[in-house]
Amino acid sequence: MAITENLNTDSARIHAVNNWVYHNKGFASNDRYFILPALGPTPIQVMERGGDCSDKSRLVAAMLNSIGIRAGLVMISPCLDCGFIHTVVEAQYENRRMVVDPIWNIDYPTGDGGFLGVMDLAGTSRGRERIVELQHQRPATDKIASIPEMDAMFDYAVAMNWKKNIVTQTAVFILRLNGYQPEFFFRPRLLEDPKLLLAIMLTIITIIAAIGGYLLEIGLRFVMMRIPRRMTCSNADKLGATDG
Repeated sequence: MAITENLNTDSARIHAVNNWVYHNKGFASNDRYFILPALGPTPIQVMERGGDCSDKSRLVAAMLNSIGIRAGLVMISPCLDCGFIHTVVEAQYENRRMVVDPIWNIDYPTGDGGFLGVMDLAGTSRGRERIVELQHQRPATDKIASIPEMDAMFDYAVAMNWKKNIVTQTAVFILRLNGYQPEFFFRPRLLEDPKLLLAIMLTIITIIAAIGGYLLEIGLRFVMMRIPRRMTCSNADKLGATDG
């Protein structure tokens, strides 16, 4: 990828990709989609026409995944039971994680060469402090001047809405039972790429259909093998009755 080819660290690559997506096209919600509106735009469609926070974050995550950097979307909520109001990206760099925001072109440096992830920012004022810092650094006309404060608060940020339904709640229970911490999981890539999701769904359907067809064929063979035996037994009974 030309954007990152001369960069030597993952943190620099993440910063470069986020900066490129921020400057690429506009920030209006992308109304394009792949086959079904519910699937939303693909990363390529976002690259071609831009998009809102979830659209651009999807593109950043896809671009980072394509160069071998683990990344996923994180959804921000103002309270525990509130709806989600903003989406950013969390990515793996060197030995830690860092948050980037392609709508406001933000990352969260530590001051010693490192960067902050969601867990580092949650429960602190570091996000709001970073906004103030960037507002002083950038021109007054920069869009950072109008950022809502809640877009940089990570107290209730999650990669997955584990409370969504009984299926996700059961998944959390099973994961915790096996010693895993779901809050540290990256959001699965297939949820951000409609083509990939559809391809996986079609593959699963094809496998199920193939297994179903195989079992049906075995069942039909078994039935066909039983029918001649019954007919033979029936004919033998008739012959015996006639001889008597």
